[in-house]
Amino acid sequence: MGSMSRVLVVLTMMFVASSALDMSIISYNEAHGVNVNPSGRTDEEVMGMYEQWIVEHGKNYNALGEKEKRFEIFKDNLRFIDQHNSQNLTYKLGLNRFADLTNEEYRSRYLGRKIHEKRNLLKAKKSDRYAFRVGDSLPDSVDWREKGAVAKVKDQGSCGAIWLWRLGVFTGRCGTALDHGVVAIGYGSENGLDYWIVRNSWGDSWGESGYIKMERNIANAVTGKCGIAMESSYPIKKGQNPPNPGPSPPSPIKPPTVCDSYYSCPESTTCCCVYEYGNYCFGWGCCPLEGATCCDDHYSCCPHDYPVCDVAAGTCLMSKGNPLAVKALKRTPAKPHWAFSGEGSNSA
Repeated sequence: MGSMSRVLVVLTMMFVASSALDMSIISYNEAHGVNVNPSGRTDEEVMGMYEQWIVEHGKNYNALGEKEKRFEIFKDNLRFIDQHNSQNLTYKLGLNRFADLTNEEYRSRYLGRKIHEKRNLLKAKKSDRYAFRVGDSLPDSVDWREKGAVAKVKDQGSCGAIWLWRLGVFTGRCGTALDHGVVAIGYGSENGLDYWIVRNSWGDSWGESGYIKMERNIANAVTGKCGIAMESSYPIKKGQNPPNPGPSPPSPIKPPTVCDSYYSCPESTTCCCVYEYGNYCFGWGCCPLEGATCCDDHYSCCPHDYPVCDVAAGTCLMSKGNPLAVKALKRTPAKPHWAFSGEGSNSA
């Protein structure tokens, strides 16, 4: 086995995200002689994808012309994805929440730690604690997630990636200008290609549920793929375990949603009148979402991001005449206040 197969512990590494991300913008490819052809999608198809992407990621563009500007960037990025995925490569690309950003915007907003250019990482102090020794028998693959030793993937906000790497082993071009920390939580091989299993900090919608398989055992490359072997480290324990803090306090109980002096709905719901007469409501229903729109049929309701009720079709629209729709929700009957408190009737 190659030298990179030696380590069975969880390593914390610095991963060069920015250099690989340069390739995700069309202008970069043109400047570097990479030919990118149009995807062949119609404008209507791309606009439909854009509108759906906006809803999925909760985007709001308030400035005049901002939505149109972001659409052009979105098209540019989508064209790159289509061109990449048309090739027979070891990994695929897809859209994520950064697809309306240019490379310059992404780098200025989301890239994190920078390492001083004059620092020679390859001369840093090294340890042979986990070095492979003759006679050692190592498994062909390790995945510490299966052993319960890996924390849940988090989204750290100030770090990010324009592209969603998925479905395969990443073998793309990248540099070694380290600016981001990741965790190697295992290794293995796929179709004869060795890889590291790397946990990122960009949320579980990135990569393969927040993870990426990165090429391992690259010939004549002491830095590893994207510099992943340049500044590897692992935690060590020197002191005793901290004292047990005891059980956590119970979470605060959210109050129900009050409809009027007599009736309420469960927490995180919306009160909708089901029987109105003379500007008074004599019966209430509960929509199972906060900030929902109550439809005129006194029976259904719509989410806040699909606020237009189409009662005849039983659907909710993003805006009037918009083709994107979701199924309308049903209301449930409201209950008297005492049904939530369990302490008898409440007074107004």
